[in-house]
Amino acid sequence: MLLRKIIITTGIIFSGIFQIPGFGQVISSAELKMMTVLNSEVNGIPKDLQTSKSIIVLSIQDGDSKVRGDWKTIADQAHFYIKKLGIDAVLYFYIDDLIAGYDMQLAIAAQMNAREVKNIFMLSKDKVNGMDQYIGVITTYNQRPNFISNNQPAWKSQTTDMEILFRNLARAIDNVALSMENLLIIDSPEYFKGVDIIRGKRFETFNTDLRIDRIAIPKFQDLPIPENTGTKSSEKIISLINEENLNNLSRNAQLEQMMADYPYKFEIVPYEYDEKKLLTKGFQFVLMRINSSGENVRKLLGYEINDEVDALVTIRKDKEDNVSIKSIPIDAMVYKYYVKHINSGDIYLGEQWDGDDNWQDAFNNHISSIIKKLAVK
Repeated sequence: MLLRKIIITTGIIFSGIFQIPGFGQVISSAELKMMTVLNSEVNGIPKDLQTSKSIIVLSIQDGDSKVRGDWKTIADQAHFYIKKLGIDAVLYFYIDDLIAGYDMQLAIAAQMNAREVKNIFMLSKDKVNGMDQYIGVITTYNQRPNFISNNQPAWKSQTTDMEILFRNLARAIDNVALSMENLLIIDSPEYFKGVDIIRGKRFETFNTDLRIDRIAIPKFQDLPIPENTGTKSSEKIISLINEENLNNLSRNAQLEQMMADYPYKFEIVPYEYDEKKLLTKGFQFVLMRINSSGENVRKLLGYEINDEVDALVTIRKDKEDNVSIKSIPIDAMVYKYYVKHINSGDIYLGEQWDGDDNWQDAFNNHISSIIKKLAVK
C-alpha cells in the first residue's frame, strides 16, 4: 500500500494519529481567505487526484503579521510527501497571490485551464491555542476565476505534524482505491512566478480621456451565502460571510464619500469578469485593484525591481498639499490601484508609486492624483 511506502521512506513508524485534546477541526486560514464553505463531512477526495494535475496553495497564519512567513520551506517539506502520493503538483502558490485581484484571478484561471489543472490542495500552517497546526484541504477546481464553489465535496485533515497529515491523506486515498497514473512528477516545487495581467500597453501616467469618458468603480460585492450544511465549521464561515457582507455596506459607503470630489463621470457598479458588459453600459475605463506583497505587486505591474530595496516609499499630498511619507516593507501586503482602458487593455498606473498598506489610503492616493493631474490643462 502507498501508506506503507511513505512510512518506509521516512524511516518513522507511528502507532496512531497524534491529536491534541480539545482542538477539534478548525477552519484553516486558507479557507477563511477563500471564504467558501466546503463539505468535508465525507471523504471528498477527488477521483482524479492521482491521474490529473493539481495546484498547491500555501497559507500561514501567524498573529497579526502582514509579512508572509517562510512558506517556501513548508512547500519544500510538503512536496516530498505530495510526490510520493502521486499528486502532480504543477504550481505552488501563496494564497494572497491567488486572490490578489480581478485581473490576477482571471489570468491565473486562464493559466490553470491551459495546463488542465483539475484540483486544488490548500495547506495551512496555523496557530491553534498557541500551537502549530497543519491543516490540509483538497477539493476540485471549478474552472472559474473564484477557483472553488460553495458546498463542494472536500477532504480535510488537521494535525500537529505534517507527516501525520500526509499519512492521513494516504489512508484516505487507500480507502477509496484511487488509480495512480502520475509517475513523472518534478522533484522540487515549481513556484508561481507571476502571470501577465497587462493585456495592452503600460503607462506611468493618467489618460486624459478620463475627463470625458465614464469610469466604472467596482463596488465591494457580497459573497454568496451557501446553504448551511449543519457543521460547526460551515456555520462559522457562514457567520463570517454574513459579517463580511455587512462590512461591505460600510466599504461601499466609503467609496461614495471618497469619490465625492471626483469631477468627472463615474459610477460605482458590480464588477463584470466579462468586461465587454461594462462597455455595453457606457464605460470606457475601469478602476482596478491588486493586493499582494509589495514585491509581487511591482513585478505584476511591470515596475523595476531592485533586489537591494527592502521597503517601498509612498509619498502622499492632502488637499492642502501637505506631504506625508510612508515606508512599507517590500514583503508586506500592499494595495495598488490602476486605471484600465477596457477596449484596449492599456493600464495607467499614475506618475509615482502610490500603493499603500490599506485599501482606503491606496484608493485616495490614486483618485486624488487623477483629480490633480486632469485639472492641469
